[in-house]
Amino acid sequence: MKTVYLDELFILNLVIDYFLLLAAAKLCALPFRRGRFALAAALGGLWSAASLVPSMAFLGLPALHPVLALGMTLVAFGAEKHLGRCTLAFLGVSALFGGTAYAAGLYRGIASGAPFLRLDLRVLALSFALCWAAVSLVFRRSAKNAARTIHDVTLEKNGRRTAFRALADTGNGLYDPLTGCAALVVEADSLEPLFPEAAALLRGPPADAVGRIPGARLLPYADVSGKTRLLLAFRPDAVTVDGEARDDLLAAVAPGTLGGDGSYQAIL
Repeated sequence: MKTVYLDELFILNLVIDYFLLLAAAKLCALPFRRGRFALAAALGGLWSAASLVPSMAFLGLPALHPVLALGMTLVAFGAEKHLGRCTLAFLGVSALFGGTAYAAGLYRGIASGAPFLRLDLRVLALSFALCWAAVSLVFRRSAKNAARTIHDVTLEKNGRRTAFRALADTGNGLYDPLTGCAALVVEADSLEPLFPEAAALLRGPPADAVGRIPGARLLPYADVSGKTRLLLAFRPDAVTVDGEARDDLLAAVAPGTLGGDGSYQAIL
């Protein structure tokens, strides 16, 4: 029987949890708040060590593991906006590392018990390296997609409301020459909840809708060939972008589908 020392268990879990929190932060593209991560890792180490004390053995129950994970993420990422995503990222990298280390334990003939205490540093380092490489691969792909900044937008008109996602396009120079307001180009399907009785007009020739949709106007734009065309546009009663009110936007009806993959329905 192997003797387990509480200080050894605490330090080992502290180091493992600290690097798992770093990996989760990298996956979520968050700054490394090393002080908070160290405190959260210490919580995990103390919990693991305390679970071996007979009077506190209940802390080792699997049903309490989510409580520990939530407590650690609150300490480490409590200042972040998307705590739920951080929690899922931490659980994901923990499962990835745990699976890698367990596979290494099986390879070395350790199939049960507390494999981390019986794995040498080289195997643990390899497990961390594989976990970090996988996280880095996902991060690079996420960063590539993040280059396309997408915002959550809501529009209100005549007591009705619609919500959709908009791609921030720095090349979008469309604006209303009368008011100077920028134009948010939106697919007709996303605007239909505002004008359910005029769905056909949203998809028809823009000139046909003027006078039939209250407040509608024509907005000139140049297509890729340089030819001037018209968009149907209107001023919403209220606009929010990522929860922040905007009063400098018109809404224009897109002539077709904008996001081929369905990830956005408008161009900002």
